[in-house]
Amino acid sequence: MIKLDKKFGRVNYCHVCNSKKLSCVVKIGSTGLCDSLLTKKQLSKHSEKSYPLNLYRCKKCHLLQLDYIVNNKKVFHKKYPYKSGITKRLKELLFANSEYLFKNFKFSQKPLAIDIGSNDGTLLEGYRKKNFSVLGIEPTNIANLANQRGIKTIKRFFDLKTAKIIKNKFKKAEVITGTNIFAHVNKLNSFVKGVKMLLDEKKGLFVTESHYAVDIVDDLQYDSIYHEHLRFYLLKPLKVLMENYGFKVIDAVRIPNYAGSIRVIATLNHKIKSKPSVNKILNMEKKRGFYSEKKYKKFAKDIFKSRNQIIKLLKKLKNKSKSIVGIGCPGRSITLLAFCNINDKIFDYIAEQKSSLKLNLYTPNTHLKIIDEKNFFRQQPDYAFLLSWHYQKSIMKNLRKKGFKGKFIIPLPYPRIVN
Repeated sequence: MIKLDKKFGRVNYCHVCNSKKLSCVVKIGSTGLCDSLLTKKQLSKHSEKSYPLNLYRCKKCHLLQLDYIVNNKKVFHKKYPYKSGITKRLKELLFANSEYLFKNFKFSQKPLAIDIGSNDGTLLEGYRKKNFSVLGIEPTNIANLANQRGIKTIKRFFDLKTAKIIKNKFKKAEVITGTNIFAHVNKLNSFVKGVKMLLDEKKGLFVTESHYAVDIVDDLQYDSIYHEHLRFYLLKPLKVLMENYGFKVIDAVRIPNYAGSIRVIATLNHKIKSKPSVNKILNMEKKRGFYSEKKYKKFAKDIFKSRNQIIKLLKKLKNKSKSIVGIGCPGRSITLLAFCNINDKIFDYIAEQKSSLKLNLYTPNTHLKIIDEKNFFRQQPDYAFLLSWHYQKSIMKNLRKKGFKGKFIIPLPYPRIVN
């Protein structure tokens, strides 16, 4: 078994297979952490930190990964401002996790479902409705919100030590989920061993949902390259990783979450047959060139082409004295703003819904203020730049319903204006 616990700082070998045969795909530069937003006091002190942001590819197992790991206590700090249940659409996507499993697999009476990186407990709400016992593991203060809502949540990072605590207090889990978190953890060895310890050996399913590298490349989603996301999985390296720890991948399905993710289901019970979807997706990845260098050279070239077009469009609009406001401040927006150098000379501000924990904070690097969207509707800027472009249809419909009369800018894969 390969040991995959990575230390903080520069990494010059593969996160999954430990190969040193890595090639650089694209260098984004140095940026701040996407959910370490700044207070006005921090701005005046010039105390923000930036970290290298470069995407590499493993030539052996074909994993896409960052070459620098920031301390997870800095990335997922206590005041982490993201809430998974903040939008209706994201809630629906998270509930789809339990819906899919309930339709496709059988469980015992009142089984246990554990969600790692459970945030405010939204995903576990879906399991609770299916008569599961639920347990969340969340290291940030968002865990308090989950507990207040009756979703039992342990406020810790998940590792082997945490798994041992859970093992002594709870029965074996028939479902353990990790949505995006599987791309975030630096201590994969401790993480996967912890999952093995808690999972039922016969019926247990380990379910991961990760932003899918195929969608990232196809749709030029370079804004999804940020420090939280250490890895960008194809199914092949995910399968390699699972097998290294005695798991068998039995199902894989592409899902719409975050503009394209992959749900992978693995088990410790090798008697369970794999669904045809596994080989179907592996064959697609190979056929479409995702295991070759050529695919990523074009990806890198197109990234800079997209950036240049965004900069050109925004300069053109500002030269005409048009007002532009950013809509939404998802983690991925920090990369786009920094990479395209979009600051307060371009955007008036960023508008967020009133329930957001990000209000009255500032973006790292570009120092854009995040304010209540009520100002946006009152001021009626000429253009709304959708930083949460991956939910563009529902956002545009919602903004029109609330009274916005201007035009929309969809930044990726290439910028376009929508009336």
